[in-house]
Amino acid sequence: MSISPSLARHIIENLGTSGTPPARGVQHFNVGNRSLLDALDEYYFSSYLQNGGGAYKIVVGDYGSGKSHFLYCLQDLAWSQEFAVAKVDLSPVETPYNDQRLVYAAVARNLIWHEKEQEISDEKGLTRFLEGTLTRFVGYPVLETLTHPNYTGLVETLEKAAIDSLAYKRAILGYFDALIRRHEARLDSITRWLMGETTSPDDTKILRGLGVTEKITRPNAFRMLRSLVQTIRELSYNGLVLLFDEVDRMASIGGKAERLATDNLREVIDRTRDDLPGSMFVYAVPPQFINETVPRYDALRQRVQAFGPFSRTNSFSPQINLERLDVDENVLMLTIGEKLIPIFETAFNTDLDHQTQRANAEILANAAADMFLDVSHRRLFVKSFVTVLALQNAGDENTLTEAEANAIIRGQVAELSAGETPPY
Repeated sequence: MSISPSLARHIIENLGTSGTPPARGVQHFNVGNRSLLDALDEYYFSSYLQNGGGAYKIVVGDYGSGKSHFLYCLQDLAWSQEFAVAKVDLSPVETPYNDQRLVYAAVARNLIWHEKEQEISDEKGLTRFLEGTLTRFVGYPVLETLTHPNYTGLVETLEKAAIDSLAYKRAILGYFDALIRRHEARLDSITRWLMGETTSPDDTKILRGLGVTEKITRPNAFRMLRSLVQTIRELSYNGLVLLFDEVDRMASIGGKAERLATDNLREVIDRTRDDLPGSMFVYAVPPQFINETVPRYDALRQRVQAFGPFSRTNSFSPQINLERLDVDENVLMLTIGEKLIPIFETAFNTDLDHQTQRANAEILANAAADMFLDVSHRRLFVKSFVTVLALQNAGDENTLTEAEANAIIRGQVAELSAGETPPY
């Protein structure tokens, strides 16, 4: 699998700086989850979802076990099967489950426009996604686009489409028309509406002129989300994959806020399964959420409890357990290290002694596992090994002693502890 120097540098920069996975390129050093990805592809992305089904999965893993990495793998899998993707990183500030309208807004804000070329960075936002999709159909939009057969065909398709909200359909068509005509005031008003933002009286006047007479509110938010998914499918995508990365938000709330958030999460799960055609909702959480929070809420427990983790032989299970991987821990880290060596070489146009650096990867993996017993030793190993590759590239290559490996690990522990960076 070839990799460009710029993407290689992007990967090494992220891993060397914080040990966290980059948004692009995880497939180049991915290890241990192939069976999970293949099963998800076989039972969902290549079949059920494309036929209009809806599903949800809960990714369970402790801090440092690779939840964010796995979501990026799912993101790449979804794109390879022509799905649109929205990835939402939750935090104590980002709490969309408290309000269904905020769920819609979070999806609209984090819908990704993805370019297949490695050199082009992805961009976020529903309107950027619409602009990119239009350009893919007709090229750069100019006035002549209004009579382009691909555009007139697109308009006809949307006008005939079964989209729940007529206002939503008109907003999408109005956005395309305003984009082509370069009508900035109309574009701004439609953008605020589509993104679930607050609209002004002037916006309302413009929107009514287009037939957009509804607002996106808490009571109709899921109907609007369903309308978004229906629109995406009419734009020739197979559906929408919603990736929500919990990080540590749920651990920081409690009481009434927790009850409201868990109830709305249950509704998101139900709506995805029943009302969002061609969609999958994936929610990444630490084990504490499953073991401590979920049992307090029976309705949610009924939806996420599992008698075994997801696998090819247990595809109906809602839980994907990242401690059940294809290889054991030592092999996992060593194989990641082996994959990072050529990526580093490409990033810096250099050549390293693979035998020496493979030995260093093994020594560091053992040191990380022995010194830092929590599962985040995976992240600690990745960051430490990239640091070692940089040091060895700048000087003479040699095999680390156990004392040197321990010193490097201790230094990285101190650096990570001071940085407050979300776990890998």
